[in-house]
Amino acid sequence: MADAATRLPPTPRERWTRYQWLAIGLLLLVNISSALDRYALSNLQEHLKVDLQLTDTQLGFIAGPAFSLFYTLSAIPIARLAERVNRARLLAAVLSFWSGATALCGAATGFVSLALCRMGVGMGEGGCHPISQSTIADSFAPRQRGSAMAIYAAGPPIAAIVAPVLTGAVAHWFGWRVAFLAVGLPGLALAVVLWAILREPRHAAGHVARPVQPLLADLGWAFRNRAFLFIFIAGAFNGIGITGIGAFTTSFVMRTQGFNIASAGLVVGALGAMGLVGTFLGGWLADRFADSRGRSYVLVCATGALLSFIFYLIAFSMSAWPLVLLGLLSANLATDLKNGPNFAAIQNIVPSHMRATAAAIFTVASNVIGMGLGALLVGLLSDALTAQMFGDAYGAFTTACPGGHAPAGATAALADACRTASAEGLRLALGLVTTSFLGAAFFFWLANRHCTINEE
Repeated sequence: MADAATRLPPTPRERWTRYQWLAIGLLLLVNISSALDRYALSNLQEHLKVDLQLTDTQLGFIAGPAFSLFYTLSAIPIARLAERVNRARLLAAVLSFWSGATALCGAATGFVSLALCRMGVGMGEGGCHPISQSTIADSFAPRQRGSAMAIYAAGPPIAAIVAPVLTGAVAHWFGWRVAFLAVGLPGLALAVVLWAILREPRHAAGHVARPVQPLLADLGWAFRNRAFLFIFIAGAFNGIGITGIGAFTTSFVMRTQGFNIASAGLVVGALGAMGLVGTFLGGWLADRFADSRGRSYVLVCATGALLSFIFYLIAFSMSAWPLVLLGLLSANLATDLKNGPNFAAIQNIVPSHMRATAAAIFTVASNVIGMGLGALLVGLLSDALTAQMFGDAYGAFTTACPGGHAPAGATAALADACRTASAEGLRLALGLVTTSFLGAAFFFWLANRHCTINEE
């Protein structure tokens, strides 16, 4: 992965201090909270679709643009603020905001009110990564960052284990409205703990303060740097695949296998466990094979993207459940290889005065482009392919199958036609979106040719 001649010498690494372990643990919990609130919608959307009479396109809009646009609109202003103020206090504030907005999703009465709540979640979560990643980068040495970022990046895989099980069980017994409260309210308590314990690294003894540059200067630096530019483009392609598939994985399992929401939650939880393995493995590999230019961090990402394409293609091409499950498990391990190395690569490339800003710029790729297009693209493709497969024998699919299901009292033939068209339309849509991982792999590979570690 890195030439022996350029690999960093095997000098003893500094042991982490107790406070470093405490800080990374708190930031991990914040990232888990962020991902839990984000994943709740996709885990509950089959119930929302029926109760609120939503289409896959509407679900895709709520999971994609409604969230990602406001996520990014807030990310850069919050990142610029983070370069100047106490990041621990700022992180506690945005955590409170997105947790409250998630809880309010439980009061939604239709498409518009649910979309507005998700916009609020996006506005708050836009500050999570820029604040957290810059705090980690200022708290850990360059050769510690791959592992530190991997621990932080374990948040989404852990949430992917907890969210479907928690929301599935709560929704099954108490309804989806209570499930939103169950994932949103704990974040408010965590914000209090964060405010009281987490420190601002810039206040540490020996920290050298560097002047913050104008936003346009930082943007110009970022996009003139080829490594950053290629990682940005790769992040967009990766985001399309990961978000598009992730937003509809629970629906895919329920529609194609006939599982209820609790059973599907257990399956998706197992996928999250594989993602957790991939996250730690990717961080370890990137640090283990780190060279003087930091190329291993993007090469691990490139390898993960290529394997993701292969395994997801297998999962969405097979009909036998054991093969589908094997493909999904392998793909989730592969997609999450990039979690820690991706963030570490960005922080290694940029100068210290723009770390929060660089993380926010990257969210434009992974969220506005990736998340904004991914879920919406799958929703649009799914609706179009489903309507085509349904045919016109019973009329339009949306009329004959409101909420994707045959109405009460419908004939068995109509119920079967609705169920089959909905399942196969989504399967084909997900298979088409897997091609985005090839673009991600190519641009991550290009980035490795231009990587250097910035010592500023």
